[in-house]
Amino acid sequence: MPRFPSGWEIVDLQKVAEVASGNGAPQEKRYFENGNIPFVRVQDLGRYGTNPDLRETKDYVNDLAIKEKHLKVFPKGTILFPKSGVSTLLNHRAILGVDACVVGHLAAVRPKKDLVLTKWLYYYLCTVDFSRAVSTTTLPSLQLSRISRLEIPVPPIETQLKVTSLLQRADNLNRKRQHVNQLTGKIIRSVFLKMFGDPATNPKLWPVHRLLELAELRGGIQLSKQRRPKNFPRPYLTIRNVYSGRLDLSDVRYIEVPDNQLERWILKPGDLLVLEGGDRDDVGRTAMFRGELRNCVHQNHVFRVRVNKDLLVPEYLMHYLNSDHVKSQFFMLAKATTGINSINMTQLKSVGVLCPPIAIQEHFAHFVERAALLNSRQIQSATEINELFRSVMHKAFRGELPRKIPAEA
Repeated sequence: MPRFPSGWEIVDLQKVAEVASGNGAPQEKRYFENGNIPFVRVQDLGRYGTNPDLRETKDYVNDLAIKEKHLKVFPKGTILFPKSGVSTLLNHRAILGVDACVVGHLAAVRPKKDLVLTKWLYYYLCTVDFSRAVSTTTLPSLQLSRISRLEIPVPPIETQLKVTSLLQRADNLNRKRQHVNQLTGKIIRSVFLKMFGDPATNPKLWPVHRLLELAELRGGIQLSKQRRPKNFPRPYLTIRNVYSGRLDLSDVRYIEVPDNQLERWILKPGDLLVLEGGDRDDVGRTAMFRGELRNCVHQNHVFRVRVNKDLLVPEYLMHYLNSDHVKSQFFMLAKATTGINSINMTQLKSVGVLCPPIAIQEHFAHFVERAALLNSRQIQSATEINELFRSVMHKAFRGELPRKIPAEA
């Protein structure tokens, strides 16, 4: 534990906040009809990653659900993060911007505002990697008792105000950059639909083949004590790195893979990475590896898809698998076990893929490449800002920022 400035305390989370969890989700449609109270699910957090003002959710419950299902309504300002399921490994965070009900897979932390500011606690929790505290079973989970004992640095309120003001300004700049990147993604999806139509309603006259006939599929490596990096550390992409249409390489783990095993597992440029499961919106999430890391391998919860390039262009297949039509197929195939939705290798191999002529696929891929080039500076800028923001956060919570915080330009 670093040395902190005078006046700082290190306390258990339960001393400065109330720690609870939400309720099981109502199953009957009547509890959602004409609903006006947000019901926060894990995927609502996953939509943003981090969100200091969560107001919109996919589902809304009504007063009947509150009464009959005894749902707790958490007040505006409650901090949320996953405490069970695969999303626990992704470190998603949010602050409720409105009063809302919360699903039981989320922890709900209500700061005692006379002791700690909501934004101070939120930003500190953004630096905590809970993936190191969960079990490595198929259902990662965090016990509320363990969350309650998490040690929190608490400086005087005046210091909290100055630091969170700086962090919020940096965070706002970071979000503006991310918004531009999201707009680029929307343009690419629009072009995909214009060129190929909606696979659900406009298949045209092109053939449909099972993915098994078009690509080689393989699972990944399970982390174990024997795989802890020692002599042959290799970059190891996990579910926390794979997003729809992109890889997040800001936090890459390593795993032990000897040279004589590397050929079996190594990723090659053009390989697609498909998530086995998680929350509803996570199942089948697909990104492409473009050779960013040398001797890179992947996790067992991520499938590798290596296409036959005489039949498919990887960029086309990535956007096809991320389409709403295929995502709905994945969810229908997914087997929900204790709240976790997942698909297996056999189900993934059976997915039907619309196969336009290679020339049309390549034309789309060229457009994606041009868009990526135009957006590369923006992405690099966003990455640098994100890294700076992380650095500022970590220094802030060690008490290493200057006492005088510069005013916003």
